[in-house]
Amino acid sequence: MRRATDLIPYFSDHDILMANATGTLSFLHKLVHNQSDTSLEGKVERLHIKNELQNRLLLVTTELNSFSAELDCEGERADQLASYLDERANNRNDVLTVASIAVGAVTTIATVSISSDATQNVVGLVGGLLSGGLGGSSLIKGRKVPFNHPRNVLKDIWEVPQQSSIYTPFIWYMLNEKSFSNEHKQGIIRSIRDRWLTLQFDGETEGRKQNLLFGKGGKYKADDLHDRADLLNQLQSSIRSLNQDLQSFVLSVNRLP
Repeated sequence: MRRATDLIPYFSDHDILMANATGTLSFLHKLVHNQSDTSLEGKVERLHIKNELQNRLLLVTTELNSFSAELDCEGERADQLASYLDERANNRNDVLTVASIAVGAVTTIATVSISSDATQNVVGLVGGLLSGGLGGSSLIKGRKVPFNHPRNVLKDIWEVPQQSSIYTPFIWYMLNEKSFSNEHKQGIIRSIRDRWLTLQFDGETEGRKQNLLFGKGGKYKADDLHDRADLLNQLQSSIRSLNQDLQSFVLSVNRLP
């Protein structure tokens, strides 16, 4: 980043970092150097520079909003399929529960009606096994369905490559720069990954679910889909928070005469 000592009287370190991230650092230098020109031409030039800067920031805002919308769509897609599987599983469990109750009732009536002790024992045993089997079947986890995501927006967050093929340079820079995180100790992306590793995967970096969620897709259960939607929603919240830094920078630019 170009030396920005001339910007220090006008902008905070955070603003200068944001200018570097958005590719507007050169515009800030031009604005500051033009401050002493009070002529009409100087004022017109400053207005022209500000317009170019605002156009650039509009593009950056569009990048953030577009990526946030993509995360929202991906999360909704996972949630909808998970809800469908949950509903099917609930309907199946209802049927099995009713069948289990019916078998239990029939078994009770049959054992009372039969006078032979041996026959009663056999009927009771068979009925109990059937009722237990139906009840146990309701506890079996639901089916799996294919769910693919060749462009996996979670992949680079988990693997943290030097350069991302999915995120734009601006978003990737802000996610990795520790100055944009709350505690300024590590980048947002590292904080997100550490939280996922601890809360979602119990400290395990590899496994079936990790390969599923951060790969190109595969056979998902309802629980897997809910987990994917949760990760996407968390990431979306972090992306949206970058807008606050951007708006703060815009206000600093607008304060310049």
